[in-house]
Amino acid sequence: MSKAIIVYGPPGSGKGTQAELLTRKFNVIHFDTGRYIENLVHSPASKGNKILTRERKNFDSGILCTPEWVLKITRDEAERIAKAKFNVVFSGSPRTIFEAFGDKKNEGLIAALSRVFGKRNIEVIHILVPERDSMKRNSARFICGVCGLPRLASVSGNHCALCAGILRKRTLDDPKVIVTRLKEYRERTYPIIKALKKIGIAVKTVDGRPLPYKVHERILRVLKMK
Repeated sequence: MSKAIIVYGPPGSGKGTQAELLTRKFNVIHFDTGRYIENLVHSPASKGNKILTRERKNFDSGILCTPEWVLKITRDEAERIAKAKFNVVFSGSPRTIFEAFGDKKNEGLIAALSRVFGKRNIEVIHILVPERDSMKRNSARFICGVCGLPRLASVSGNHCALCAGILRKRTLDDPKVIVTRLKEYRERTYPIIKALKKIGIAVKTVDGRPLPYKVHERILRVLKMK
């Protein structure tokens, strides 16, 4: 059976980078919830759409988007990937207790992953990075306007190393927005990690401060992937 991997960590911890590295070495599809939502709410088609207009305001301010809306997106995608018999890695999703566990009327993402992948095939990685590092990394972050890959904070230049596209700043990486994002992570996402442990899903911690390739090597070891 295929595997479902969830990579957690505060903004700037390297969740997306590590998920992308897994896709390049293994039969894994990366569903980047943040990038998917960003493209959706900033698309020309979002103009005049009340739901997408509402979610764009949340997204651009650093507040997490409406959990019910995000849950449906991630759950539907997980089921499509499972049916195709691929592995999947989510970077930072589910982001709220509701998205993770749902309620009496809504199946949460964890229950959906357990149903379509099997509970024993859910792997959770928690990348640990101090908030001061999160602020530094995000404040210096640029994203390629073509392929969407980030430029690492330690690298200079105005063009993407992969496709040579022009780099751009995201609304999410404004220092004031980063403060809000960190608060949202502490209060709304981090509690999921404790809740996962209570239901018997192991969470493996990894130090996110070293260079990405070293973090990647550590993740491969704890996931027992070669």
